[in-house]
Amino acid sequence: MKFKYILAIGYGILILASAGCAVLNKPVQLVDKFLSSTLFPPYSGPRARVVVADFEIKAAKATADVGAGLRDMLIAGLNNTNRFTVIPARNDGADNGARLIVATEVLDFEPRASGGSLGVGGGGSAASGTLGSLLGVSTNKSTIALNIRIVDAASSKVLVSERITGQAVYTGSLRSEHPRKGSSLNEGLSAYANTSMGEAINKCLVEAVSYIAQKVPQNYYKQEKNGKA
Repeated sequence: MKFKYILAIGYGILILASAGCAVLNKPVQLVDKFLSSTLFPPYSGPRARVVVADFEIKAAKATADVGAGLRDMLIAGLNNTNRFTVIPARNDGADNGARLIVATEVLDFEPRASGGSLGVGGGGSAASGTLGSLLGVSTNKSTIALNIRIVDAASSKVLVSERITGQAVYTGSLRSEHPRKGSSLNEGLSAYANTSMGEAINKCLVEAVSYIAQKVPQNYYKQEKNGKA
């Protein structure tokens, strides 16, 4: 009786873990197409004028190229919502007409951060190791975390701030996870094309653009004519 109880728990853990992997590995479309067709309906109203600052790198495994690539993707995503006019940053201190600054920190950047046999959370415990050995499957989780701050350009007051994360689990042989053609990622992130890290990046950027679009106060949106508010 006790053995049957333990076996039932084991099957339950296995089902939960499999369901979790299925959700995390659900394919994410290209960021530009996903944002324009899924998250936001067609829009032609007032826009908010924003500057997207250079990403501040605080994760050991992220490079300046990674930060630049993430910034480019965020700008593309904001443009595709048709709710923002992204203004180029100026270094001379002159007024560029932007009312908001989007400042971002890369807090975590871990390609295939956790290894081990299939189990809840990829912990690789003795029980999960046994199940993983029976299935012949391993999991590796890739994660990214950004801190997004929306700042009033005139007063430098932080209006809202939020930690945005993305993760994806790759199942199978690590040798088969490598960059391939046809990626939505730009040059700075091309090393992660069609990998679990690339999927985590896409998820995170989709969430970041959605967050910004939802949190910018309505009074920052102005009707524009010929590119001017």
